[in-house]
Amino acid sequence: MAIAPILTPFAMLLELVIFGMGVYAGYVLKRNYGYFFGFTFLVFALFDYFGSTGVSADTLAILNIIAILSALGGIYLVIAERSGRK
Repeated sequence: MAIAPILTPFAMLLELVIFGMGVYAGYVLKRNYGYFFGFTFLVFALFDYFGSTGVSADTLAILNIIAILSALGGIYLVIAERSGRK
């Protein structure tokens, strides 16, 4: 029994929950890195969706790079805030 058809929608749901939490952190808590992490997980959800619909590997690779760069920007902002370089 393949578990991917069961796990992928569950993963997408969790990614969308994290997206919502990131927007909350950005908008309500005024933490700019929240937007970055929210966007990252929105792109991961799109990656999973497009991957299950048969979109080309090139498109998925581009989405992956976009998500990674967004996470990199977010973690940079976290480190900058924690080290006082805001």
